[in-house]
Amino acid sequence: MPATGTGPACAVHATASKGSTMTRNWTRKLGAAWVAGAAVALLVTACGQQSAATAAGLSTADTALSIAYASATASGGTLLCTPSQDQLDACTTLAEGDACSLTLADGTTTIAGTCRATVDGAAVACAPNPPAPPQELVDACAGLALGGACTVTEPFGGTRTGVCVTARDGATVVCGRVHVPPQGAIDACAALAAGDACTMPDRMGTGTVAGTCSLGPAESGPLACTPSHQLLPHGAEACIGLAEGDACTMGRHGMGATGTCVTPAAGTTAICVVACRSLGGRFHCGPRSGPGGHPGGPMGR
Repeated sequence: MPATGTGPACAVHATASKGSTMTRNWTRKLGAAWVAGAAVALLVTACGQQSAATAAGLSTADTALSIAYASATASGGTLLCTPSQDQLDACTTLAEGDACSLTLADGTTTIAGTCRATVDGAAVACAPNPPAPPQELVDACAGLALGGACTVTEPFGGTRTGVCVTARDGATVVCGRVHVPPQGAIDACAALAAGDACTMPDRMGTGTVAGTCSLGPAESGPLACTPSHQLLPHGAEACIGLAEGDACTMGRHGMGATGTCVTPAAGTTAICVVACRSLGGRFHCGPRSGPGGHPGGPMGR
């Protein structure tokens, strides 16, 4: 369930003891997401919580779903949901990559964003920026270089060691967990160089997965095959067997956000695109009436 509280949507916090536990758990989850590319698992889990957000009237308090989409959008550079008219208006005189801002549905909270191209490439709209990495991860790498050993003091008082890596915002250096690639991924790049295309066995051992040889987020190795980045985690799976324009659902067991199958401007496989406002949290901008995107906007056909 989404965290509850009286603060603005941009501040993920809660006053009840249950909410406090959720906040601590989110600190850990976000820390892992910044450094281990955990957006896939995060997004699927978040979509399963959308029904609760909808039942609550799409609060402007951030939810797992709104944070997951904001992070995935920032990572891929493309707005992964159908924008509301307010998001389109915020970038009317701006270019892709320019800073923008949105006023949430409470009428008082303003949140910073970045103008991003829509999935179908038809327009540019304001995408709310994801939350900053947990401060303890940033502090652990203060004065250290990328790839340096670091130690994090966690909210519960414990410590863990890691390595300094670039966060998902592409600029901040944070202390990430040490990730050792599977041997199959390492073997796939044994005779290749960083940046080369590669293929490695899938998890089931019945097929192969295409990727790129990489030294990892810390750029310190080992050289291993990293699966190609998905524009929207599990978005293509939601449109298997469906045609362009068909209704689709992101989430587990039908408990997610509904959208439309759209073919990305730079792709050939349709993905499930939901209305930004249906995500709640930092995406819930503009007038309170109507939960979906503007019917005349991009992908609203």
